[in-house]
This record gives sequence, structure tokens and C-alpha cells, in this order.
Amino acid sequence: MSKPKKNKTNAVLYKEMTIDMKRPKIMIIMLLINMFLVPISFCFFMGIMISSVAASCSYRVLAWYLIAMVFVEATLLLFLTPAITAGSISLEKERQTLDVLLTTRMTPWEIIKGKYGSDFIFLALMVISTFPLLALVFIYGGISFFQLLYIGIVLLVFIGFISCFGIFFSALTKNTILSVILTYLFVMIYISITLSFPFIVQALIATINEMLYEDKNLFAWITNPHFINGDIFIMLGTFNPLLMVYDVLGNTIGYDFGDSYSVKGMISLCGTDILPHFTQSNILVKLWTPISMIEMILISLGVLKLSAVILNPVKGKVKEKKRNVSIANQQQ
Repeated sequence: MSKPKKNKTNAVLYKEMTIDMKRPKIMIIMLLINMFLVPISFCFFMGIMISSVAASCSYRVLAWYLIAMVFVEATLLLFLTPAITAGSISLEKERQTLDVLLTTRMTPWEIIKGKYGSDFIFLALMVISTFPLLALVFIYGGISFFQLLYIGIVLLVFIGFISCFGIFFSALTKNTILSVILTYLFVMIYISITLSFPFIVQALIATINEMLYEDKNLFAWITNPHFINGDIFIMLGTFNPLLMVYDVLGNTIGYDFGDSYSVKGMISLCGTDILPHFTQSNILVKLWTPISMIEMILISLGVLKLSAVILNPVKGKVKEKKRNVSIANQQQ
């Protein structure tokens, strides 16, 4: 007698895809995002048309267009993602339907995967819907299809990373409003710390180096103004999603806007006062975006696993059972 085939379809994901994705609010949100980006495209290309009448089109305009569009889109996703994901589990708790899900054959990990997968697909559709606006740079050239695809993959990792925290706080709390507030608060603090801490450390090391170098009485043997090598601390910035977006744009554009500013990604910091010991051939800085993507994928998996542990209703009973057995053994 043959064994029945196990149904590998995630019931939560199937329900979200077949019912929730058909709701009008999904299309309305996607429409609003594109309506917010269209005026930016219109302004840039009106400027290109005006400038092209008098002279040839400047690549600088196209570079600024791509930078503005990607960073505006990343900012919108940064504020929309917690609002969309932070209610995934807490809404089930408020409706008192989570207990029903937990009594089925689905494990907490499968429930988390289904909720996370549905939210990620919805956010991914929002990113994909903006590709035609980003692809307008193909009219004048400058970047290839694979470079644009690379930017899209980075944005998908970006939303996947932010989404996991919404799922985590949604599983941790029973109130959707509290979950949304905690997610926004944590994401803002996380981004602020990972953005500022590496540069603060570099600034402190630079200050100490300057003090040592200028003190010729006690430290006359120090002839290098960058005596202490703290360049490796900048790699803590790989945990910041905004620096990842900046680096991939720099790798895509690789453009120098003048003597004072250039967009060439994190590699442009090499050889400066911030990274005096790193050269532009340093493999860690050249692979900044892939390293950052791998780190964020691993963190996302860890946070989702922790969310499944929090959602598991048996964990408390198991601990209580072990404690009762331990007390009983002590009494004997």
C-alpha cells in the first residue's frame, strides 16, 4: 500500500495569495508608490529635454536621476514595510484565529514562513512595478540591464531584511499598534547605530592618531600620521541596508561629479582620512554589497527562526514540565 503524498503547499501562504492579494488596497498602494515616483521622473526628463536642445545630454543628469529614484524608493519601502508586516501575526491574535492555526498540522515555523512569504511577495511586486520608471535610463544609455537587475535584487534583500523585524515584533506582541511602533522604533535605532557607529570609531581613531603624531616629546618615534590601523571597523557598516544601497549605486554609476564629490560606492572612501590603509583594490570594500547581502539574509533567517520559537505554544509547557519533574526528583 503506497503512502499518501505529503502536501507541501503552505496553507497560510496559499490563503494570503488567493484571498488577500485580490483586495483593492494592494493595487492602491502600488499605484500610490508609482504616482509618487512619476513626478520625479517627469522633472528629470523635462530637464534632459531642455538641456538637449542646447547641447548633448549630460550623463550627470542620468546619474542623479537614478540616485534620486532608488533612494526615494528605498525610503518609501523603509516606511511602508513595517506597516505592512508588523500586523501579520498580531492581527491573527486579535481575531483569535492564531490558536486555530496552531491546532492544525502546521508548525509555527510554517506559519511564520507563510506570513513572511506573502508579505515579501507583495513588497516585491511593489519593487517590480517601479522597474519601468528606473529603466527609463535605457533611453540614453549609461547602465545595462544586468546592472539594473542587480539594483532590483539589492532592493529585494532590503525589504526582506526590514520585513523580518515586522514579523518578529508581530509574533512578540498581541497588539498591532504596539507591534508597528516597536518595529519602526527598532528599525530607526538599528539603522542609526549601524550608520553612525563605524564612522564614529574611525573619527576617534583618527583623533588619537593625530594626538600621537603631533606629540613629538613622548611619541617622537611615531612617523606615520595613521599609526593605529582601525580601517576594519568600517566593515561594521555592512550591516546597514542604506549603505548597501549606496554602494550598489556607486558600483553601477561609478561617476565623479567634480572635485568635491563622487558616487563610486564605499570604495571611494579608500585612501582618504576615513580609510587611510585601504586601497581601492581591497577585496572587502570591493565586495561590500555581496557581503552586506549575505549578512542580511542570515540575520533575516535567524530573526524568523526566533519568531517561530516565540510563536510556539508548547515551549512554555515543556519548561514547566521539566521544572515539575526536577522538583519531584528533589522531593524524592
